[in-house]
Amino acid sequence: MENKGKRKHFAGFDLDRRSGRTSALSDGLNRWLTSHGMDPRQALLGELWRNWEIVMGPFASIAHPLGHRSGILLIGADDSCIMQELSYAVPELLERANAFMDEKFFSRVELHLLMGRDTLRRVDITEAPVLPPPPRPPRLGQLQLPEDSPLAECYRAYVRLFQENRNT
Repeated sequence: MENKGKRKHFAGFDLDRRSGRTSALSDGLNRWLTSHGMDPRQALLGELWRNWEIVMGPFASIAHPLGHRSGILLIGADDSCIMQELSYAVPELLERANAFMDEKFFSRVELHLLMGRDTLRRVDITEAPVLPPPPRPPRLGQLQLPEDSPLAECYRAYVRLFQENRNT
């Protein structure tokens, strides 16, 4: 028998022919990722950021994920009052994050003021603000260019952009 002692994979399970036992493929995933130079916990961190609202529950609207550094979970707050409130919830925030990671991945939480910084929270593009049209340049349309030049065609398109904004 040529396959004797080899493993056979089926339906998400790994059958070890030597022992006849089955084990979940996910049990070997960490070994495989490590053998290929990857930290298996990095993939789980990505899942934490993607599922932040579910993991943090009622805190998700005021505690924004910023990342991690040396076992420290970095969380941002919009203002100092919210940061003060979050400081009382640090043990629960830490417990929720570590429960999701299924190990004591984070040893502590560091709170930061956002001050306009981006977070790791998934942004819904439908929430993007509508920007007002740019102000009309003072001498728009007065630039003299050769009629047949590509630059002149671009400039005419630029002028039309402001004319269309003015009509709406």
